[in-house]
Amino acid sequence: MKYLSKTVLFLLLLLGFIIFFMPKTELYYKAETLLSQHKIILSGEIVKDHGFVFNVEGGKLFFDDLEIAELDGITVIPLLAYNRISFAPFAFSDNMKNFIPGQITQMNIQHSIINPLKVFYTVTGDFGDLNGTVVLAEQRILAELIPSKTLLKQKPVWLRQFKKQEGGVYRYESTY
Repeated sequence: MKYLSKTVLFLLLLLGFIIFFMPKTELYYKAETLLSQHKIILSGEIVKDHGFVFNVEGGKLFFDDLEIAELDGITVIPLLAYNRISFAPFAFSDNMKNFIPGQITQMNIQHSIINPLKVFYTVTGDFGDLNGTVVLAEQRILAELIPSKTLLKQKPVWLRQFKKQEGGVYRYESTY
């Protein structure tokens, strides 16, 4: 029994050291390079590695030379068994205000080894609440939107892609 508890403790410590000393900054810049191939660029940000937590402060998000948003901060918690990316509240650029009204107050992306083939996301903002799943094995995106009155009044073009369900929920499914 002592041997088993020492082995488990050793493995937990080893995992903690791996996470703490993982080259998160280099992995971030590699991810940034991969995203730039899809014309998604984050510039002007400050990268900080705090051991178990990784922060990206500031920066502007661009897609194909179009400014999408100015971000306050992104927090990444890479615990291998459970990973989470949280975005600080941010507003979209003037170019995007007609597309999505207001600002995002909370945005989280989560992945765990309990369900490794799915990535879950939740977004809350002036447009309403959006919850969804990305099913990696099937290359499928699922989204459920509870729109705000402001969004329904604005009637953006992209809302037509969602199918209205019972209870005022809008559902979207697509493959990539």
